[in-house]
Amino acid sequence: MELLFLNIGTAELILMLPVFAFVFYSLYHSITNEKLPSFHRMLWFLVILCLQLLGGIAYWVIGRKPVGGIL
Repeated sequence: MELLFLNIGTAELILMLPVFAFVFYSLYHSITNEKLPSFHRMLWFLVILCLQLLGGIAYWVIGRKPVGGIL
């Protein structure tokens, strides 16, 4: 079955759904993470929104930790 309005097939849709879920959850977590200052939350939101999968991976690897030191 091909979804004509999206011009993708079922197999592509099945492969894309986990990626979309990961990106949307990363966006949600970046906004609701109380350990980060508000500026960093908005910055991570924009990074994830622009870079999608790569930004989500970067957020989970380095971004969700609390900021220490001078910031």
